[in-house]
Amino acid sequence: MNVYQMNVYQEISAALAILLYIPLAWQILTGRVKQNLATWILWWMLDGLAALSMFFQDGNWYLPAAYVAGCTLIIGCMVRAKNLAWTNFETVVSMMVLVCLIGWATSGPWLATILSTLGVFLAGLAQLKDAWRSPKEMPVLLYFGYFAVNVISMIGGKGWTVEERLYPGACAVLCGAITLASCRKFF
Repeated sequence: MNVYQMNVYQEISAALAILLYIPLAWQILTGRVKQNLATWILWWMLDGLAALSMFFQDGNWYLPAAYVAGCTLIIGCMVRAKNLAWTNFETVVSMMVLVCLIGWATSGPWLATILSTLGVFLAGLAQLKDAWRSPKEMPVLLYFGYFAVNVISMIGGKGWTVEERLYPGACAVLCGAITLASCRKFF
């Protein structure tokens, strides 16, 4: 495949990711699902850092950029729905993410991609915890959709490099774990 065809996968994954935020936003506003505010704030910041670091390396930046737009929508919906819980667990995860951000600020774009991806994964632990504890409040099909768009983005990588495949691969693992934890509501 040529490079353009590979980028089509990246563009499709980003477009699908943005579309997935619409039903999630509606479910938050109508009170049908609850999400972790700390996770979404951290994802917003870290996705932005990941997108920038991959952009500067001419890497696979479409999906994290789409996630920044989606996180902005979801955070706004959570604030409007007054879904604002923050516990000690979120504080601990935030501290781990802060360490990643410090490393990101003192490194080049390659290490920044690794650290911001690690931060996104760590920030998702609070959402995974919530999915495990309260699976009925998790939108399992949406997280499966996020899993799928991460896999599509990973397929669209031009090579097996950090800037092309690490971020969507790590996010696929995280979204897959959240999906599996959320599936407990069916049992």
